[in-house]
Amino acid sequence: MNIETLCNNIYEDLDGYISAIESTYMGISFIYETDHWEEHDKRVRLRIECEDVAESTLNIEAGGSFQLVTEHPILDEYTGESGTLFFSSKPNNPYEVIGSLYTAHESYFKGWRNLSKYLNTNIPITDLLNSGNGSLASAPIPILELYKNALSELLNVNIIKSHNNESGFKMLIVENTYVVCKRFNVRYC
Repeated sequence: MNIETLCNNIYEDLDGYISAIESTYMGISFIYETDHWEEHDKRVRLRIECEDVAESTLNIEAGGSFQLVTEHPILDEYTGESGTLFFSSKPNNPYEVIGSLYTAHESYFKGWRNLSKYLNTNIPITDLLNSGNGSLASAPIPILELYKNALSELLNVNIIKSHNNESGFKMLIVENTYVVCKRFNVRYC
């Protein structure tokens, strides 16, 4: 069985959950226990091996449906270009800048990633903004463009591209957790 077939068959009413997670030399693997999707009186255990793992929030007892995606805000970090957002003016109200950044960030990520992941946190954000210039955030370019658009009326901002990220990553979403990796192997255990 492949991961696409598994994703098409696993749904919330099957009473499935992750019962074990372990590190492997290739990445991580986890055991998923669930009622069988065709034989509802039969319970099955599946080992899902994730190779070349970039990031994971999987946890014991996460369950429900599986969703495999190749486009998601989390995946921006692993595909395309990244860079830094710089500013070169002092805002009238630093808290308005922070609020605009937060609103733009949440509208895109919808709770999947904290704003602090990308912000320059070397000094308090209000001190940074009151300094009148500096590096505001480092992130994938689509996220920086979002931030730039949200701040264009409040600050002079520009983006400097820094590097290209790898490609080929996929994201498996299990309930409200996920794993980002390049390959999945599925087998009964």
